[in-house]
Amino acid sequence: MQETPTITAAEIARLAGVGRAAVSNWRKRHGDFPEPVGGSATSPEFDLAQVERWLHAQGKLPELATADRLWRHLAPAGASPAAGLAAVGARLLARQRGQRPARPADPQLKALLPDVDALADELGPQGAFDALWRRFSAPGPGRPFATPDDIADLMAGLATVAGGSVLDPAAGTGATLRAAVRAGCASAYGQELDPDLTRLAGLWLALRDVPGEVTTGDSLRADDYSGRTFDAVVCHPPFGASNWGDEELGHDPRWIVGTTPRTEPELAWVQHALAHLRPGGHAVLLMPPAAAGRRPGRRIRAELLRRGVLRAVIALPAGAAAPHGVPLHLWVLRRPPA
Repeated sequence: MQETPTITAAEIARLAGVGRAAVSNWRKRHGDFPEPVGGSATSPEFDLAQVERWLHAQGKLPELATADRLWRHLAPAGASPAAGLAAVGARLLARQRGQRPARPADPQLKALLPDVDALADELGPQGAFDALWRRFSAPGPGRPFATPDDIADLMAGLATVAGGSVLDPAAGTGATLRAAVRAGCASAYGQELDPDLTRLAGLWLALRDVPGEVTTGDSLRADDYSGRTFDAVVCHPPFGASNWGDEELGHDPRWIVGTTPRTEPELAWVQHALAHLRPGGHAVLLMPPAAAGRRPGRRIRAELLRRGVLRAVIALPAGAAAPHGVPLHLWVLRRPPA
């Protein structure tokens, strides 16, 4: 987290429960309104503590729940919400396991420990993490797009994850792994490029004592689960990656239906998922619609159909998931018996 947490005008409006026009009027009419400490002329940023003191003095600061108050300081504009939440999650996990939590080196995080402990007293460690997670998952600066829960739940259901082991090789914030746990999977595994998101997804599983792990790394270039198979794979892969490793992976053993063309990175994820499926297991991937029709991928798609691997393509309405202007597809695949 940054040493001086800041907040934008839009976030001041949300904090006070007013429109942005009201914040503009306060800046014009009140000479003691805090001056910007960063940002730009069109998008200024203000010291969060100064703003809270001013709003409180003016009687404009509603009483906040502990989780809201904690989140305001944990994830100010310009900071890393994922890193901050991961640090808090580690403390909550230690508390749940009866361990002595490490004292954080970050002075800003140290100042938040009373609120962290109060929230854990109120909701329990798991409930406290979930309350902060819901705020982290809401759209905002510095926060990644997450697979919506309803789509993730649909994917887990189509993959028939109940009672089995599940892998997500592009775990992101862990949305599909959480859906798999809700659907009753026995164990959950993932790999994610962003180390902060890796920690978050792993903490969510650990707080629920779900067997498994989430590792950090590039699944295509450095597969942490090479040679391992799972009962199901659920994945929302990155779309349109131009540098996904096609040159060094030209003859990779994961390409079980043929070499993946350079311009078809999503089909590389499809084959990666298939390579990690046990015979009879299902994989469900959220895919861009172009992957179903691009000319370079025709040979791969034809082979998937010929071998009975591609079981269904489900068209979703536009707005179901990011990018919201594109009607995405769900690909349902099954690895045939040997």
